Amino acid sequence: MSAPRELSDLREEARSARARGDLAGARAALVAAAGHTIAREDEYVALCVELRDVLAQQGDFRAALTVDWYAGTERTQQHLVGRVPPLDRARTVLAWADKLGPHDRARGLYAQAADEYEAAGLVAQAAIARERGGDFDRARALWSRLAQLLSSSGSDLYAAGLARFNLARTSLRTGDARAAREAVVAAVHLLEEAADRYETIGQRERAFDCFQVLLAIGRESQTFEHVLEGYVNVIRILCEDHLRYYALQSYEEAVGAAEKQGEISAAATLSREMAAYARKEGLDSVAAFATLTQARLWQQTAAASRERGAPPELSENALLAAVIAYGEAGQYGRVGAVYRALAELPLEASRRAHYGRAAGRYVDAQNVETDAAPLPAHLRHDVGFPDVWHVDLVEWEQRGSAAEAAGDVVLDAASWSEVTRRRAMLARLTALAVEAAERQPRAAGVDLDELHAALAGELALVELYSILSPLEHLLASSDPSVRIAVARALSRFLYKRTFISLRQALADDDPGVAREAARALEELRFPHAFDPLARIYRETPRAAVRASVIKALAKIDTLEAAEMLLGVIEHDGAADRSAAVDALKRARGTKFVDLARAAMGRLPSPAQAAVRDILGARNIAS
Repeated sequence: MSAPRELSDLREEARSARARGDLAGARAALVAAAGHTIAREDEYVALCVELRDVLAQQGDFRAALTVDWYAGTERTQQHLVGRVPPLDRARTVLAWADKLGPHDRARGLYAQAADEYEAAGLVAQAAIARERGGDFDRARALWSRLAQLLSSSGSDLYAAGLARFNLARTSLRTGDARAAREAVVAAVHLLEEAADRYETIGQRERAFDCFQVLLAIGRESQTFEHVLEGYVNVIRILCEDHLRYYALQSYEEAVGAAEKQGEISAAATLSREMAAYARKEGLDSVAAFATLTQARLWQQTAAASRERGAPPELSENALLAAVIAYGEAGQYGRVGAVYRALAELPLEASRRAHYGRAAGRYVDAQNVETDAAPLPAHLRHDVGFPDVWHVDLVEWEQRGSAAEAAGDVVLDAASWSEVTRRRAMLARLTALAVEAAERQPRAAGVDLDELHAALAGELALVELYSILSPLEHLLASSDPSVRIAVARALSRFLYKRTFISLRQALADDDPGVAREAARALEELRFPHAFDPLARIYRETPRAAVRASVIKALAKIDTLEAAEMLLGVIEHDGAADRSAAVDALKRARGTKFVDLARAAMGRLPSPAQAAVRDILGARNIAS
């Protein structure tokens, strides 16, 4: 393969072609130059200006505007927006408004964008534009229309739940509390049903989104029941996916939310669960912190029970829970203080006497010095989840359009790097060419399948979650070459959602598609890939697929992956054992080494020999 030509040479070729009236040649040279996505920004902007002008001369105004989204301004885009479809006008005007921030002119631009979205038949995006412009009355009307449409069709419970939630949000902002309550109830039912369906078919990441929205519903409606349901299920999924730091951070947030709402007993229960989980994960200081938090909250629960005149047995139970927690943390002086509080409760005499005697045993007891601290800052993550009630409805409305998904990336300079936006720009140019070819599939010289495969290759370079929807759409192609290109592209998308498409590709009737999907599995070696990889290993009858899963697991340095691989060596068939040994010889992680050495004495002889073979290949003593 010849080396790519220099950017300067391609620009010079384009100038020469343009001078002799060869616009197609100039365009080809400039698009090739735009493929230098790591060029300096000033050089790249200059070539984009040239490319925009050539595209406009050709009459391809959508492509010209796409390039100007990267390199231009409102002034340079003004002469293009009147020559593109309403959808492109809408997103361009919306970008202008976003750049203005809180400004009187921005409100007019948001309204203009909403009108254009409505003209394009895109109700959700029109409603979002109305919200951004502060026009909640018209946004509410749009969300109501969309909610009725989705509820009547029954085809997408998740989208219907999101629409109802948006209706509730805008009803609150317009002062209609009754309509907001009704929309909240409908949204909760729809999201709970959607989450149940997603988990049933193994799409836990989509169920996770449902529970995130339940959290938001609870906060918006100030209904702790929904907040608690959201947190409990979010934490459950994070724990099941072995994302322990995310899980512990969510535990802390849940405890704080419960305490803020005055739900002290719930906060104490969550603290107890957090302590048990942290202890299981080997984070003793976090476990101690959660245990002490639990004890404090049980004491507050007892105090609150006494203040409201509840039966003393409720305070007794809460204080006994505090005794257990303080005992676990070695805070024996505090145990004595709690027993003294128990002895003062208005209980029957025999029980008060019992607690008094217990308190006497702790008169001189000391608190053990304990390393108790919340999750350290370096283990915390920015868990500001996106507003999926908007983002996911936009994805639903875009229907897998690569042009629209890539366009969103090009326009979002605040979120994405220059290189990512350049790659998205090139992908959108290809997507626009695909759309034009789909409108005229019999045009001379057009190979639609070849264009689809090329588009998959362009999308692969963007590597963002929002690009998965277009790839999923392309995977439905009837042409195996397109599905192969999609499977190859998916290897670059390190998201759990990626496995939904790969499982489909693994079962493809075309052997080439299935082979490419198996190769893609080997590249998805990130910690929370463990659960879908393990599921594929258990379910597939194909040895080659299991071998690919094993290669991926060997590169995931977690205890769960190590335990599974040791289980493969100890219990599974010869082919799978051999694949595990070969993969682990080349691995670099330490979790398997530590686990295997600790378990060596209990392993059967063949497994011991395999482990020694692995350790020997890595120059590690057994």
